[in-house]
Amino acid sequence: MKAQIKVLMILALALVAVLVYAIVPKSDALKEQIVPLSLEGFHSESPADAEVVAIQKADSIERVKTREVDTTAQRILFFGDSMLETLARHAADYAAGNGHEIHSVVWYSSNSKLWAETDTLQYFIRKFDPTFIMVCLCSNELFVRDLDNRERYIRKIVDKIGKIPFVWISPPNWKDDTGINDRIIKAVGKERYFDSRHYREKMPRRRDHAHPTQEAANWWMDSIALWMNSMETAHPILMQPTDTVVKVKNMILLQPVEQ
Repeated sequence: MKAQIKVLMILALALVAVLVYAIVPKSDALKEQIVPLSLEGFHSESPADAEVVAIQKADSIERVKTREVDTTAQRILFFGDSMLETLARHAADYAAGNGHEIHSVVWYSSNSKLWAETDTLQYFIRKFDPTFIMVCLCSNELFVRDLDNRERYIRKIVDKIGKIPFVWISPPNWKDDTGINDRIIKAVGKERYFDSRHYREKMPRRRDHAHPTQEAANWWMDSIALWMNSMETAHPILMQPTDTVVKVKNMILLQPVEQ
C-alpha cells in the first residue's frame, strides 16, 4: 500500500512540473535558441549566378530594343565561292534599289582555308574599302572531317574582316553536312549567320544538283535581304524589296588554284 502511495505522489509531482512549465513565460535566451527553418536560398543556382543571368537577359533585350536599321549608303564587299555567282546578281539589284554600292568576288572552288591563308581578302578590302561585308562560303566543305581546322580558318577570316560589320550566308546544303555549319555559327555568332539549310528540299538546282538555278538564287537572296533588314542581325542595313534590275558590272571572277 505504501508503494502505491509513493507512485501516486511521483506522478502528481510530474504533473505539477508540466503545468508550471506550460504556464511560466520562457526566458528570452530560450526564445533565441528556437530558429525557424527557411528554404530561402535553396535554388539550383546561387543568387549571384541568377543575378548575372538576369543582367545578361536584360542587356540582350535592351540591345534588340535600341537596335535600328542603318539607312546610310553602304559600300558592300560580297565574297565567297561559286555559290555566290547567281546570288550576287540579285544582290546587285538590292544594292542599286537601296542606294548601296556592291562589289562581288567569286573565287571558284575556294574554301575557308584559301581565304584564310592568302592575302586575297586583305587585297579586296584595301581595294574597295567596304563599310559592310557579305560572305557566302564553305559549300566546298560540307563533308570535311577536320572541323577544328576549318573553324580556325573561319575565325581567321573574321579576324581579317576586323571591325567591319558583316554577315555570313551558309551554303545551301544539298545533303547533310558533317558539321561545318555548326562551326560557322560558333565562329561568327547567330546574329551574323544566315541559315540556308532549310531550303534544301525546295531549292531548284542546276544539273550538278548543287548550285541553285538563277530563279532559286533570286528568292534565296530575297530571304537573305529580308533578314539583313531585320532586328535579327547584329548590324541591320537597308535592304528593302525592290523592282530594280541592273546588269552586274562589279563582279570579279577568280579561277581555281591547286591546293
